[in-house]
Amino acid sequence: MPIKYGDLTIIFNKEEMNVFSNLLMWLTYDETPPISSKYVFLFDDGEICDSNDNYKNFNFKFCNTCESIMPLYFEKKQELHKRIYFYKKPTKKNNRDWLDFSKLFSSYSNFDLNKTIESYYNSIYYCYKDCSLKPEIFGIIRIKSNEYMPRFQFAYDSDEFTKEEIVYLIHYIFNQSNLQK
Repeated sequence: MPIKYGDLTIIFNKEEMNVFSNLLMWLTYDETPPISSKYVFLFDDGEICDSNDNYKNFNFKFCNTCESIMPLYFEKKQELHKRIYFYKKPTKKNNRDWLDFSKLFSSYSNFDLNKTIESYYNSIYYCYKDCSLKPEIFGIIRIKSNEYMPRFQFAYDSDEFTKEEIVYLIHYIFNQSNLQK
């Protein structure tokens, strides 16, 4: 289970922002990126992927609800079977939703828990590898950054996903939240 890492910067198209969006951002509301925002991925091996519309559609099946921006689970069809990845529900800690990212991000040299901030997009997904193991295989967390260029760090199991699949998955997560508005 080799975990790989990366950073994501989303550059908002300010022309698509309105006064209401700007007010919400000023009030530290986690604004959904405008549809024509630019996504810049920096993988831990140094590869940079600047993708907007030129990413491959892998046709994962997603279970979305109106209760959460994040899919409850998604399904990836593999050669002989399908694999289902489940959203890890946050626990309550000091009257706040809390996820422990330390296990998934512990090997990432750029990860600093003190630089993370709350976001609707902070999430961890896991899958069942056998009857008892539920390894965390994908996570995304927001880090301190400019409101018009939010930054995130992500972790993924490279035995489960390729870089192209991660780009597709992250695009889906942010673009799906646009559709839920």
